[in-house]
Amino acid sequence: MSIISEKISSRIKTLKQEFAVNKNVEHQGVKGGLNEVELIKIIKDVIPGKYEISRGIIENSHGEQSNESDIIIYDNEILPPYINNDLAFVPIEAVRYNIEVKSTLTAKELETTIEKFRKFRSIGGRSPTVLFAFSSNAKKSELSRYYDNDTNFLANPAIGALCISDKCYYYKHTEIKYLKDYLSNSDILKAFIKNDNIGVSNFTDIIQETLKNDDILSGLTRSQFALLLQSSIQARDIVSSFDSKKITINGINFNEITFKIHQWIGVECNDNEVELSLFSGISNTLSKEAFGNYLLNERKADFKIFSICCEDMWGNLSCQKFDKNGLGEDYKNFSFSFQSSAEESKITFCFKQNPPQEE
Repeated sequence: MSIISEKISSRIKTLKQEFAVNKNVEHQGVKGGLNEVELIKIIKDVIPGKYEISRGIIENSHGEQSNESDIIIYDNEILPPYINNDLAFVPIEAVRYNIEVKSTLTAKELETTIEKFRKFRSIGGRSPTVLFAFSSNAKKSELSRYYDNDTNFLANPAIGALCISDKCYYYKHTEIKYLKDYLSNSDILKAFIKNDNIGVSNFTDIIQETLKNDDILSGLTRSQFALLLQSSIQARDIVSSFDSKKITINGINFNEITFKIHQWIGVECNDNEVELSLFSGISNTLSKEAFGNYLLNERKADFKIFSICCEDMWGNLSCQKFDKNGLGEDYKNFSFSFQSSAEESKITFCFKQNPPQEE
């Protein structure tokens, strides 16, 4: 373990000790404030100095405001905040993280946080949202409880990362991919003529077979034979360059068609690796280099993928699956098809059936 990782891990132990002491504070607001102060101290140590941290309200240029946020990480170089008595009004463009902190996460607290972050999204918030709790009353999986409470869990959740001290850390991950990297122009042609036995190469095959047929060749005039040779050369050139050609389908540039793969990824363990994973994620997001890797250079627990959801560029969802125990390798086993008409274009994903076992 690196010295940096050891130092931060030691700070996390102190954070937990402070939380245990703060439990005796009867005033909930004071107790929450004390816990937030200790958490902020660690976050400041793992992010670049250009970022500021404050509690406050996020506001857009139209005057629309979020609920009060426990921790806002913002870039002071983008737009300056207005600060009054330690409460900041932060321009939404400057926000880099919106974090909610709970002493004990309950079903009601989870519901309230979802509503807060949905409001943040509704006024234009795009930065990551994090729910951190020092403890929880959940009897089942934390991710299962969240799955049951957010209808947009798979593709567009209100909470982007969920961390419960000494229990679990989950984060939403989205990859954007280009369809052209998975389907060639020839594949698209086959899909549209709806016959897998026909392809561009078949045209050259027909011409080549014609050139080998003496009965046909003997009946051709000199000009017809020259035309056949010219067609053979042109067809071969077309085939060799067809997959690199720019094609447009119903007004859509095929090379610009994208789709998203949404996943929930996480680690479940009862040690400091939970918090280290959270701080590592925040640090890597805000650092020019992957400083967060220093915090997890000897990771013990394995990260699992708990859900998958595919979304095409027109917002159609398919191939949706969630498993509180992890998806294993099954999530990789899916296929897709592309359809397009003058009215609608759509990419449909589906899981492949597991191959039958031999008896």
